[in-house]
Amino acid sequence: MKVPKIPDWVSSLSLNQAVQSILGEEHHNLTVIPSVHLIQFRNCTVLLPIRVKVQLPDFTVRKLSFVLKATHGSDFQARLMSQLKLFLREHQVYHNVLPKLERLYREVGKEISFGPRAFKLDHNIGVQYILMEDLKSQGYRNVERQEGFNGECLKQVLKKLAQLHAASVVYVEKHGAFSNLLAKGVYTKANRSVLRELNDPEIFLSQLRRWRMGDHFHKRFVEKEQDLVDRLLELHEPDPNQFNVLNHCDCWVNNVMFKPGDVGHVQDAALLDFQVVKYGSPSIDLYYTILSSAEKDIKLLQFDDMVQYYFYHLLDNLKVLNFQGTLPQLHDLREALNRNGLAAYVVVTRALPIAMMNQFEDEVNERYASKMKCAMFTNRKYIQAMKEILPWMEERLLLN
Repeated sequence: MKVPKIPDWVSSLSLNQAVQSILGEEHHNLTVIPSVHLIQFRNCTVLLPIRVKVQLPDFTVRKLSFVLKATHGSDFQARLMSQLKLFLREHQVYHNVLPKLERLYREVGKEISFGPRAFKLDHNIGVQYILMEDLKSQGYRNVERQEGFNGECLKQVLKKLAQLHAASVVYVEKHGAFSNLLAKGVYTKANRSVLRELNDPEIFLSQLRRWRMGDHFHKRFVEKEQDLVDRLLELHEPDPNQFNVLNHCDCWVNNVMFKPGDVGHVQDAALLDFQVVKYGSPSIDLYYTILSSAEKDIKLLQFDDMVQYYFYHLLDNLKVLNFQGTLPQLHDLREALNRNGLAAYVVVTRALPIAMMNQFEDEVNERYASKMKCAMFTNRKYIQAMKEILPWMEERLLLN
């Protein structure tokens, strides 16, 4: 597979503003070193680690680490990113929303961070970007993608989501609704045609018929898929009479990093990739996180326990933040999960097959991406998982 060309803007990177915001004192940048040998090309973005050597007034040298995420890809991918406003949304979250949500906790004496700090480059590089601190330099690591979240990691993620959700509720109470860009996310009528392209079910449905229990579900899913996008637009329209939060909407194993604590324990979790956040029922994040990324033995058997664990922390954080509205009830959250079964269906037919791939490489061209889609649904691990998941969903009436 051909490796994409290193972007031209790499040679012109300047990070004085970012360094200044961290050190808060006089300094002299000795070198800015883009680690091009560690660059990661994904289907629509490029991730570039950057190292900066800084000389302080006392002539000591300090090293800082950053990660630059920028747009990259084919014309189709560029159109996709622009149409869905992914970088614009993520820029707003990193620079405007997360600092304000973290400030809500500081005002009540708690230090909470949701993800890496974001900075601005000194000069325009000609493409949309997010410049972040490098969490790896602070000891954060991803878990093995195919293994997923074990019990402790999953609880850390749910605890972090509960903190994020609670802060978003209090933010709306104090400052009013989020902008439409964040409130509606990518699920707007203007994006209907793009969403249909992204949710093409042909390969999934053709493979489903070959599974041992596939015929039982195939006809129902064919009918469901015909108006799936319209149903999704309805699902993601926030109901003002229900309890709503700012959902991450892409909280799977690749988008969470963990900081180890004592032996066998996790000290903290950090969320990444806020390109598709939206306002709505917390059931959206719960289905996405647990069904896409929890370990096999946790995903279904402990689903209700994990929901209850999340809810406990949601209530606790709402109280800590002095929320003045009516506190949600556990039975309301369970009803929302039952009502939003379509969200679970989309997770297990779109996100889960990617998470369970035996080999996951970056989609650097459309031909390769098409090849990947076929491999996703013929993966034995995925087929075996779905033999348990689909009956579980049917029993809970989530496929109705």
